[in-house]
Amino acid sequence: MSVMGLGVGLIGIGFLIAAAYEAVADALGTLDASLIFAAVFIVLAIALFGLASFRWNRRPRPMLARARLGVVAEAIALAQTLIRKDPAKAVFAALVLGAITEYTRKRDADHTD
Repeated sequence: MSVMGLGVGLIGIGFLIAAAYEAVADALGTLDASLIFAAVFIVLAIALFGLASFRWNRRPRPMLARARLGVVAEAIALAQTLIRKDPAKAVFAALVLGAITEYTRKRDADHTD
């Protein structure tokens, strides 16, 4: 029954659009009415597509969060192994990463000014 109701509702909307088209065509001419209706439907389609894309991109992604957590866990495990085997290499790696971080922050601060 709901599908039939939806179908009848869509048929009603189709007749309303046809009646609106005939009214605009009587007032402005068939070519102008066709262009107006085409433009309205294109703008409506773009708006609906934009809304759907926005909602799709904002949906929660639990698998992505778990994947990021897995990468962090692997990096921590690697750091622990590196520290246990040779602490000097871990200190050197920390110094290099700190220098890279400082360089990128300073560069970003210079570009924003």
